[in-house]
Amino acid sequence: AYILDLRSNPGGLLQAGIEIARQWLDGGTIVYTVNRQGIVGSFEAMDEALTDDPLVVLVDRGTASASEILAGALQDNGRALLVGEKTFGKGLIQSLFDLADGSGLAVTVAKYETPNHRDIHKLGIVPDKEVALDPISRDRLATEFDRQYQAALDLLIDPKVVAGVH
Repeated sequence: AYILDLRSNPGGLLQAGIEIARQWLDGGTIVYTVNRQGIVGSFEAMDEALTDDPLVVLVDRGTASASEILAGALQDNGRALLVGEKTFGKGLIQSLFDLADGSGLAVTVAKYETPNHRDIHKLGIVPDKEVALDPISRDRLATEFDRQYQAALDLLIDPKVVAGVH
């Protein structure tokens, strides 16, 4: 079994999140891009996943953007359970323009939706099992002092959950 820790991960490149999702999914939609007129496109998982072993994903208020897209794809496709706190809620696609005076302009052109058409922006993703994390030092993450990590372990030990994670 695996625990994928996306806590305090602000995202990064969308394509990187999509490629990581493809490593865990045999098929299905990873994310939709939607503009004012409707669905513009989607990214799909097309190959065989690296493993079908049980997976739990840890998320929190710092999980944003491409990390949220990854978490939402794994949750909506029934591939993983999410544990932790509601994610940040960053789900917009922006185009950046350089202006002649040296300033810039960011224009929102679309938004992201999970495979089940859940809007991420300002709403975040609610985990399957909500567990608050008490402030702990970095060296105590993924130890007995980390309540979210312990909740993920408990889920993976439960045979009913392990059988149902796929």
